[in-house]
Amino acid sequence: MEKDLSEGRAALFNALVLAGERSRKNPLAERFQISLKAVIPVGGRPMVQRVLEALSSSAHIEQIYLCGPDKGIFDGLKPLGTMCRSGSLVWVENEKSPSLSALKAIKLSGRNHPVLLTTADHALLRTEVVDFFCQGALSSPGDLVVGLARLETIKSTWPEARRTSYRFREGRFCSCNLFGFMNKNSLNAAKFWQKIEEKRKHPLKIVRSFGICWALWYLSGSLGIEKAFERASRVIGCRIKPLIIPFPEAAIDVDSYADWKLAEKIISVMEK
Repeated sequence: MEKDLSEGRAALFNALVLAGERSRKNPLAERFQISLKAVIPVGGRPMVQRVLEALSSSAHIEQIYLCGPDKGIFDGLKPLGTMCRSGSLVWVENEKSPSLSALKAIKLSGRNHPVLLTTADHALLRTEVVDFFCQGALSSPGDLVVGLARLETIKSTWPEARRTSYRFREGRFCSCNLFGFMNKNSLNAAKFWQKIEEKRKHPLKIVRSFGICWALWYLSGSLGIEKAFERASRVIGCRIKPLIIPFPEAAIDVDSYADWKLAEKIISVMEK
């Protein structure tokens, strides 16, 4: 009998990679004269290919779902096309926004396993990061597990990195674009995401979504990370837990040309 996602924590995850665009024109894709940002080469290989390779090499990943706007773009890339034809990669056509795409794909992919959600521009994702996150998420009591990295960890290794950060009593933290949807309760978070996704680059606007008093507490620098996630859990309707990731590259995605140049530098150092 098949297990619903809510009935327990399997050792394996299904992975979901969001490869769509927020708008018809992406400045970085236009700069490279490429139709989709996900296929911009980093270190000689398309970003999305690097993400899929990191996921497929992890013993924690059962099935990979790729969500994007045009399957033909990916069919033309090897080994992406091969993965699609073999069944190890499942194509999901994206919706009008990342949150709607995520909700659709999670419902499709999360029937038997928890879901690891990431993005196609996570060009520096490595298998050891995937393994660390999956192991930590399985040990967490959260319905939704959110990967975070300390800004000081990122800056100490890559001082030129420009990251959106959240200020808590314990320091500043950045998103790693790694989310573990551990059971059906976590779908409440995907639905809440629809309401706030346009605020993603504005931490204070997101914090204000949880109440003005909490925004003032956040601004004072006295809001602890555990308290913040407890509040978020109550507002959203599921237990949300942070997972601190010690790998600085896990918080560096490729949103801009400066990000791309940094990713190229990091890969040249790490893949020597």
